Amino acid sequence: MEIKNLKSFIAPILGLLISLPILILIVYFLFSGSLNKEYLESSFLLDYTLNTSYLIVGTAIFVVIIGVITSYLSARFEYFGSKFFSICFVLPLAYPAYIFGYTYVGFFEFRGLLSQFFDDTSIKLDILNMPGAIFIFTIAMFPYVFILARVSFSMISKTIVELISLQKLNPVNAFFKVYLPLSYPAIFAGAILAIMETLSDYGTVLYFGVETFSVGIFKNWFGYGDLSGAINIAIVLLIFVFSILLVEHNVRKKFRFSSSTNSDEKASKINLKGKWNFLAFLISFLIASITLFIPTSVLIYWTFLDINTLDFTAFSYLFNTLKLNIISSSFIIFLAFFIVYFLRKFPTKFSSITHKLSMLGYSIPGAVVAVGLLLIANYIDKALGYMFFSGSFIILIYAYATRYFASSIGSVENGFSKINSSLDDASKIFCKNEKESIFKIYLPILKPYLLSGFLILYIDIAKELPATLILRPFNYDTLAIRVYELASNEMLYKTGFPSLILVCSTAIAVLLLNYKPKRKMK
Repeated sequence: MEIKNLKSFIAPILGLLISLPILILIVYFLFSGSLNKEYLESSFLLDYTLNTSYLIVGTAIFVVIIGVITSYLSARFEYFGSKFFSICFVLPLAYPAYIFGYTYVGFFEFRGLLSQFFDDTSIKLDILNMPGAIFIFTIAMFPYVFILARVSFSMISKTIVELISLQKLNPVNAFFKVYLPLSYPAIFAGAILAIMETLSDYGTVLYFGVETFSVGIFKNWFGYGDLSGAINIAIVLLIFVFSILLVEHNVRKKFRFSSSTNSDEKASKINLKGKWNFLAFLISFLIASITLFIPTSVLIYWTFLDINTLDFTAFSYLFNTLKLNIISSSFIIFLAFFIVYFLRKFPTKFSSITHKLSMLGYSIPGAVVAVGLLLIANYIDKALGYMFFSGSFIILIYAYATRYFASSIGSVENGFSKINSSLDDASKIFCKNEKESIFKIYLPILKPYLLSGFLILYIDIAKELPATLILRPFNYDTLAIRVYELASNEMLYKTGFPSLILVCSTAIAVLLLNYKPKRKMK
């Protein structure tokens, strides 16, 4: 009985450890005297709030528009190139937003790729502003809406389509009155993911001169050496994030639609012909060109432009990236497995609360997580009398675990939900202990789901910039850091080669994730 009670504390303890950097930041702010009323009432903080608000609202609107259009075309219609474009609409996930930003600045700048293509040096466009930043985040984040909404649209049953036919609704009315409302939850969930990723960005907004909360944290910390100011901004950002999550929770309660009917048969895709086939192809081609073909062409062009002086040390940065990502992703996915396993076997109210706390990290920008972890590191290092935690791989992997735990656990929970409870009873009979149960039964069954979670983590961690920039060990650079440094030194064309390597490595993970084999469990 005592052993069972101890095991019931494993999931809560791990959940609290994951959320500790955020909790420490809040406690430190409340009890260390870091509250600065003058700073909180300053015009700087108002500017950060307004800029961040404009950015996420603009991004949310456009990611929904593009995400809905692409997902509806992909899920409901067959047309020339439809399967190819379905891949193209997912691949922008392989691009960090800041690389999109660098490529489009290079594309539109004086004597950029656009002006050279038309052989007219007068063609240029300044996108280093708020509208430009919204454009970049839109093309980088719309796949979140696309992926979730595509699943929702594709799950529309044949019965629903037959009812639409009986009501004699034309395609436009059918879309706005039936298909779109049924997919509201998925679309909204995708938009929230896009907003959270936009909030956590640092590289893009810094380069585009848009002063958001993330830029404010870095500016106060590294520019002015003002940790108190950075903490004040981080706390305001936390409040900002929690407000968004509260709105999301209330909206999600209002929109609970289901496309399930008495018929399990899903509606077949409509085969477009003639002008409709051409129109669908044209829309898809334009979107794919803006979100994938143009940025990739710019990177390839820059690589060839720099062909004689290519810096092959980029492969050493790739090795650093792979090593860090694989170790971090493996650690986090198995951490997620053990937490869900012990939650399933030994559920308590306390473990449910700590589990929800551990999920908050995904909605908290990397810069905020880094601030909280540095407070912990300073305390531990002072107690030990030497640098143990600061500037180590331990603190960086800890940051990734706090930041991205939620993005991996969904896949693990999905896998466990498909395991019949009778298997739990059988494991108690046939397995001598928890170790045998885990390694002989649960891990083999959940292998595909763990792989999916691993790939999601790899993609997210490879693109992470703020936390890596702050917490990485001395002189340990990843591809993301290298690209950021080159762009910061105004050497845009030099970013082509390392950016291509980074994008190719994450693109492989995106494709594997998108085309994982179908799984059946009874």
